[in-house]
Amino acid sequence: MRRPGWMTPLLVASAVGAVLASAGVAVWRSAAPPAPAAVGLPAQAGTVKTFTDLLDEAQVQAMTRAQLAMIARENAVVVLNSWDFRLIPVLKRANPSVQVWVYKDLSGVRSDDCTTRTGNCGACRPGVADSGLLSSGIGYCWLRRNHPDWLLRALGSGQPFQFRGYPRTWETDYGNRAYQRQWAANVIADVHSHGWDGVELDNALTIADAYGIAARYRSDAAVQAATYSALQEVGHALSQAGVASVANVGYATGFRGLWQRWLGPVGGLEQEFYLSFTTQPNAEGGQWGEFESEVSSCAAQHKRCWFHSGEDTAAVTTQTRGYALASLLLATDGRQLLSVGSLTTLPAALRVALGFPLSTMDQAGRAWRRSFAGGVAVVNPTRSSTVADLGGSYLGNGGHPVSAVFLEPVSGAVLRISAGRQRR
Repeated sequence: MRRPGWMTPLLVASAVGAVLASAGVAVWRSAAPPAPAAVGLPAQAGTVKTFTDLLDEAQVQAMTRAQLAMIARENAVVVLNSWDFRLIPVLKRANPSVQVWVYKDLSGVRSDDCTTRTGNCGACRPGVADSGLLSSGIGYCWLRRNHPDWLLRALGSGQPFQFRGYPRTWETDYGNRAYQRQWAANVIADVHSHGWDGVELDNALTIADAYGIAARYRSDAAVQAATYSALQEVGHALSQAGVASVANVGYATGFRGLWQRWLGPVGGLEQEFYLSFTTQPNAEGGQWGEFESEVSSCAAQHKRCWFHSGEDTAAVTTQTRGYALASLLLATDGRQLLSVGSLTTLPAALRVALGFPLSTMDQAGRAWRRSFAGGVAVVNPTRSSTVADLGGSYLGNGGHPVSAVFLEPVSGAVLRISAGRQRR
């Protein structure tokens, strides 16, 4: 769940050719990883672009113009809250090609998005109004006054309920067609009024107990049917209005084929915990293959999907960062974006530009690799260390040529060829 108070990083890439150490790595399961579906080979597949969410209001307000300019230069997409629309020209002056998107919650409304001194809506007494700049597509007081039936009731109590762990965010009837249409109309108006480049749709729910069980959608199947109908209605409306969209889908790897089906209605999907939900790599074997299939499915459908790895902390390890970077390179067509950990400092971002891909990913012993005109990405998604054959000569540590690299369990590396030497 992307929430105000949650910030993603600038890109922190792995050191090229480094041996990525690991210890005490948590994993889900061990199985031979299935090969992701083969995709086309566009020229930009060897370039990893990044995105960042700037949703913590206090942190955004504390940022200098120089810091914001650096974020704009280092990312392809920056996501802001609606009330920060005045930063759009600041970011675009620093980088005219950066896209600035707006965050919108698909399945919840906040009761602290009002025009009162504290922002709290309370009981929406006369004179209390919703802000014109919302984190959802609908205002809490408008909902209470016009469609209180769109506030879902909790199973058991029968009362409207707040998201568990997120006070003042109330679950809405995202499966209701009228709600979907009102949500889309309001969001499109916000986009056109303020010049946003796209919309990040948060909380495309897949499980019944994500934040508490609603009486109307008490099973995973019911939740998924309601969410998919919302993506169809909202995705179509946004597309017709010329608005780009990416929907943040939770627990997608737990439901076979869900990611691939849900790609259709929207511009792309977001995986918030790509390969890791802690500071260490968490996905190996078959689970790693499922995440890779998400990337390759996006590439096959030419979708701009977003992949965030690790929890919200700067302590996400170098190993996790290298694992995520190399794994994305194995399957991307250049449209998929990466983000890792949290933004607590502003490190110089390392760009990875390996040139034209010479192959899809292929298996080399325990490892998987993909060759590019300017380098190679190699990943070991198993519990055992391995020496991976690179299929050619590349620059290792210290700039020395190597044809194989030692990889610890669940780790990855990216190596370049010598300057001026491009493979064909």
